[in-house]
This record gives sequence, structure tokens and C-alpha cells, in this order.
Amino acid sequence: MKIGQKNIPGEMLLVLLFIFLYVLAASLVSLNRHWQYNSFWYDFGIFDTTIWKLSRFQLPLIAQLNPPLGKVVWADHFNPSTIFLAPLYWLTNKQEIILIAQSVVVGLSGLVGYFLSLKFIKSRMVRISLIVSYFGFVGLQNALYTDVHNIVFALLPLMLTIWALFQKNWKLYWIFLFITLGIQENMAAVVTMLGLYLLLRRERIANIGILTVCVGLIYGTVAMKVLIPWLNGGSYNYQPTTPSIWYEWITQFLIPIDLKLRSIVLTFVTFGLLPIGTISTFPLVIEHYLERFVLNTAATRWDLGFHYNALLSPILFLSSLETIIYLQSHKFFKRLLPVWATLTILIVIILHRFYLHGPLMLATHPVFYEQTNDAKFLRSFKEQIPSSGLLMTQNNIAAQFTHDEVILLNQNYSMMRPDTIAIDIRPGQNANNFFPLSQSQTEDLIASVSADPNYRKKEVTDSQIVFTRKRINRSY
Repeated sequence: MKIGQKNIPGEMLLVLLFIFLYVLAASLVSLNRHWQYNSFWYDFGIFDTTIWKLSRFQLPLIAQLNPPLGKVVWADHFNPSTIFLAPLYWLTNKQEIILIAQSVVVGLSGLVGYFLSLKFIKSRMVRISLIVSYFGFVGLQNALYTDVHNIVFALLPLMLTIWALFQKNWKLYWIFLFITLGIQENMAAVVTMLGLYLLLRRERIANIGILTVCVGLIYGTVAMKVLIPWLNGGSYNYQPTTPSIWYEWITQFLIPIDLKLRSIVLTFVTFGLLPIGTISTFPLVIEHYLERFVLNTAATRWDLGFHYNALLSPILFLSSLETIIYLQSHKFFKRLLPVWATLTILIVIILHRFYLHGPLMLATHPVFYEQTNDAKFLRSFKEQIPSSGLLMTQNNIAAQFTHDEVILLNQNYSMMRPDTIAIDIRPGQNANNFFPLSQSQTEDLIASVSADPNYRKKEVTDSQIVFTRKRINRSY
């Protein structure tokens, strides 16, 4: 770090302040959404219940995966690395700690990237622009905005794996690589492509690359073809949907253009188009979009919403870093890099503030906090719901009971025999609140339970109802 070393302390202070404010904004937004009852049991509930039970040295059985008996969470997603988060619940029993932890993990992942850039990027402006792209990517911000997800926690170990790779510290490389694999079974594909990157890069590392490919393939096969089906009674719930016609492997990358091509263009523009210059990382990028655009038919995966874009921040950081290292070795391009960096920062600001309206800006909006205060009627409703026994409730309310036994609304409630059924039926709600039912099906459920002599009905308000089972005599 001889280049510009006298300026590094001031630059580092600026970057640390930026990351701190980013983590603070992400925490405030995610916490207030949770307090507004906009968190959902899918995925927040599964993840948080897993961490909670591991912190209590219990097998992470999730009732909703096979109501009411439950299944171990690894029958759904194989994520043993979540055990590293269990100590958080030794400090507190409040769910908020997981939301804050997710923001901190993302902040630390970007900090790892910054320290990596200090060693390999000569221009201060270029280093700063790369960090602005990493955090300013709206796809990453949406991941922080929408609950808590396994895959977001992969950013830190993946960035540490990349850091260890560039440091040629192979002991740490393998440690971080296996932690990355353990975040979720589909990280095996990322690891496999990381191995191909090592084989294709200018400074090829063939032995490590081949071994990394083998580890990724073996881990993915064992997790998705053996372990998860064994735990889940013979099947893997997230089998990819493969195109039936050969040319659909190509067309489905881009169609519908208004979603897929737009998503790709906006993502690459956020990183100043630099990832295009690194062919060795193409396997990582192609695999990512292949998984989302071709092997999955859910339109929610095609744009910059939700958490599906989160991994692109470290992947495109790696691509950009490789391109910058190459360009700064040529005198002509080296002179242009600070100009590129300035333009990239401006583009990220414009995209974030005016075009894509990055969700972390909500942290500065007074109306957003007023909505938290407006949700106090739901907090009052929660206090009327017994926490003992099996609770059946809707998606957004279940997210508040992740440390208890809870299942989602089910019309076949008589077989589930929950001790409590709690429903907020007010009109105008997010349809996801009633998932997997619709609001009309929920109304039918209320009518059925109201007529059931085994349940006592309590109308908390005109639209909030709590049913309690008159006698507890459950045998499964």
C-alpha cells in the first residue's frame, strides 16, 4: 500500500463512516418494517426459528414444513452454517438482533472488499467508486429491505473467500469456502463457478481451481440429491425447471425484455460496465442468471426486487476488481479510470435516488416512521394472542412468534388441532398476509371455526379474532 499511503487514513475514515451510515439505514428500515408487521413467516420465520432453536441446542424442527409435527429445517434448505449465528440469541431473545445482524454482515462484506481494493487498486477515487457500487446496488438494498434470508448472509464468507484467494492464504480460503457452502445448498453452484474462474483468470491457479470445482459439484450433489431428499421424505422442493426446447436456454435469458434485460443492464451499469471486461468471471455471472431466469419460472426472481440479486454485489465486485487491475497497468486506461469512477458514482446516485428509488432512503423519511406508530393496533392484537401451545395464524403475524410453535392458516385446521387461531381480517391488507390462503378462503376458515364447538371465539376488535381451543387433548 505504498501508493497514496499518506491519504489512506482520511479515505478509510470516510469509507468507514459511509459503511456505518449504510448499516444504520439498513437496520432502521428492516426493523421498522418488522414493527409495522410487514415481515413474513416465509422467509423470516424459517430462518429466525432455526437460529433460535440452535441457540437453545435444539434440533431446528419447523412446524410449518409438515404441520403440525414439523420437519427439520434441512429438509427444506441445507444451511448448517447458520449455527454460527446462534450465539446472537445468547445475548438477547429479541428477534430484532437477526435483522441488525443481517445489515452488519452486509456492511462487513463491503469492508472486506474495501481492504482488498486498498492492496490492488492505486486510485483513491476508483476504490471509493467500487464501494459505492457495491452498496449502492439497489438489488442488494432490496435484499435488506425484504425480511431476512439465508443467501444474504453468504455475502460475508464469500467476500472473505475472495479476499483469501487474492492473499493466497489457502488455509483461510478453504475455511471460508466451506462456510459459504453451508449457507444454502445452491451456493454449491457459485463455488463450482468460482473454481472455473480460477482456471480462466490471467493468473491461473489450476490445482486450487480444479479442487474447488470438484468440491462444489460433490457438495451440491450430496446436499440436493441425497441429504435433503432423505430428510424430506424423498424429494427436493426446489428442483429447477429446465427448458423443453434447446433455444429456450438462450431466449429465456432475455425474455421478457422489460424485466430480464432491464435487470441485467441496470446491474452492470451500477458497476460502470466494468464486469464486462473480465471474461474469467463470466461463469459466475452466467450461472447466477441461468439459475434465476432460465431454471425458474417465478417472475419475482427476474427483476431487482427481493433478495435474489444480493450475490451479484460480491460477484460483480470481483469482476470489476479484475478489470481495474488490468486497466491500471496501461498508461492510457489508468488516466481514464478516475473519470470512469466519478461518472460511476454519479450514475449510482441517480439510479438510487431518482430512477430506482433505493429503499434505504426510507430511513430518512418521517412518514415511514409514522407507519410504525400506526401499526400499534397490531401490537395490541399480538398481546391478546396466547404464546403457549400450537398457534395458527397468518403470514405477517406468524413472523412475530418465531420463538413459539406456529403454523400458517390452513382450511384443514381440524386435523392440525391448533390451541389458538388468530386472524386479522381487516380489508385492504397485503394479499401475502393470508398466504397460503386468499382473503376469501380466510373468511371461510373463520366461519368454520366460529361454528366449531371445540373453539371459543374472542373478538378483540371488529376485524381481529382469537379462537382458543376449549380443551387441549392433542395426539398425533
